[in-house]
Amino acid sequence: MYKALRKLLLILRMSIYSLRINKMRTFLSTLGIIVAVSSLIMIVSIGFGAQKSILSSINSLGSDVVIIMPGKDTNLFKSAVGANALRKPLTYDDAKYLKSKMPYVKVAPEINLNTNVKYRNIEISTTTVGTTPDIFPIFNYKLTAGTYLKKKDIIGYRYVCVLGYKVAKELFDKRNPIGHYVTIAGNKFLVVGSLKEKGSLNQLDMDDFIFIPISVMQLKAGTNNVQFIFTKPPEYISINVLAARIKSYLLAKHGIENFSLSSENQYIELERKVAYVLVITLTLIGLIALIVGGIGIMNIMLASVAERTREIGIKKAIGARKADIMLQFLIESLLISTFGGLIGILLGVIGVMLFPKNVIPVRISILSIVIGLIVSSLTGVFFGAYPARRASNMNPVEALRYE
Repeated sequence: MYKALRKLLLILRMSIYSLRINKMRTFLSTLGIIVAVSSLIMIVSIGFGAQKSILSSINSLGSDVVIIMPGKDTNLFKSAVGANALRKPLTYDDAKYLKSKMPYVKVAPEINLNTNVKYRNIEISTTTVGTTPDIFPIFNYKLTAGTYLKKKDIIGYRYVCVLGYKVAKELFDKRNPIGHYVTIAGNKFLVVGSLKEKGSLNQLDMDDFIFIPISVMQLKAGTNNVQFIFTKPPEYISINVLAARIKSYLLAKHGIENFSLSSENQYIELERKVAYVLVITLTLIGLIALIVGGIGIMNIMLASVAERTREIGIKKAIGARKADIMLQFLIESLLISTFGGLIGILLGVIGVMLFPKNVIPVRISILSIVIGLIVSSLTGVFFGAYPARRASNMNPVEALRYE
């Protein structure tokens, strides 16, 4: 055992010595691994950061919402005011009926219109939503200032509004909008609240809305019909149970099934899959870069074998075994790849830390660092195996003749 350990240490010393006397070749071999591992760390960090951002946005929007739509079209993003919807409308009365039957459920009807909104000399295009106070807890909206819509605003037909984050920023910049009046489609509305940033869901900007009482919107739109009714159950009731109850109540009221139910879950699951696919794809790209670095090691190790043909012949002539020669070249390859991996990890982490967080979401993963080091070491062994085997199979007589 002691003898084998001494022999291993001797081979390790010879490998280090060989790498030191060929500094340029060693540097070039290491460079490919450094670039590959640092790229892997940065790419995977961007992927995990994007995944975290997507999932965080999904969680903040809520996944336990059941959406009721007019007609039998279950595509949430088709217009709910088309011919099919007009033939089989949902009404504000339907929302009030559901609320009376299920007072423990949040119920928010919606009528939305694309409108221009003006404050002083600033005018923007946005979407004005006529709804009820339940819309805010349904979609987990939080206030930056002021209050939400209130029940008395609906009953009293009050011209008040709550601004989405993007609308408030574009109209008021950093000023507090509460107490100011904005003009929506020619009518002045008092701003009573502004909301925190929500982000997007399925390409729908959740911050580009203005919320007004549904009673006022009905007057302006001249209709009792609504495009959607959003519902959210308490924690002790599942969305499947809620959907079944909604279907039962509306069938009893309408007599026919002239409505459709949809859940945010199906869209959220799609978002989750996209996030995971993104991470896997970016990781594979990083691993491909690592393989390219490994091919570089193999090329330079093959060149090293050719350069050191006479050295190999001398070692074999004085008693070095085939396994000893092979082990030395494998250790050299392993040292190059491991050292390159460590430097690559350091540069990758520094690169991630230098990314502007407001432009590119990044999250350093310990798993990616461990995988980067392990894979870089294995790459050295794998791509160093053929040159090592070729060196060990040299005929000592032919090797000594080599000039």
